[in-house]
Amino acid sequence: MNVFARIESACARVVEDAFARVFPSALDPAQIGRRLIATAQANASDTYLVRVHPTDYARLGPDRDFLEGRWSAMLREAVPDRTTARVVLDEDPDIVAGSLAIEAVVDERMQTLAFERADGTQIALFDGLSIGRSGDNDVVLRDARVSRRHAHVAADASGWSIVDDDSSNGVFVDGAQVRRARLDRGSVVTIGETLLRVVDAG
Repeated sequence: MNVFARIESACARVVEDAFARVFPSALDPAQIGRRLIATAQANASDTYLVRVHPTDYARLGPDRDFLEGRWSAMLREAVPDRTTARVVLDEDPDIVAGSLAIEAVVDERMQTLAFERADGTQIALFDGLSIGRSGDNDVVLRDARVSRRHAHVAADASGWSIVDDDSSNGVFVDGAQVRRARLDRGSVVTIGETLLRVVDAG
């Protein structure tokens, strides 16, 4: 991104956050689409991560697959040199409600990460890794607060994510309850009484 594009992007983000704080309103898909086009024109990437506040994600999340598909198709049509562009929607409590942040990301699916238990044992992450109380899960947690099928790990264009499978007591990442959240090195997932730290696979 050239210096002028960076300045314009920073100014837009500051102004948008300020207005969202003073005049909170529902974030709509068309607004996100316009920002995606502007971002894609300034930043070359195959993947664009859209981060929104959990309250906005709660409204948009049920239609996530549909929206991601439409936004991706829109980018491929609107920006000719983004023929393989893909959009990923994620929630971030640091984003102001009614606002959003978009970043061009590098596909990290090949990054080798693992969950590390308190005793130092590791479980390498893979797409579909299941966590729960039932013995047929990949990670079995003997804890009454853990559902039989509590959560699973998903690999997508933004990297690794933890997904709550409609559990009774929720999934927490770095202390915040989430329905779906990206997992980065150093993230701490809490399920029931168990802490799982994300580390480089050893």
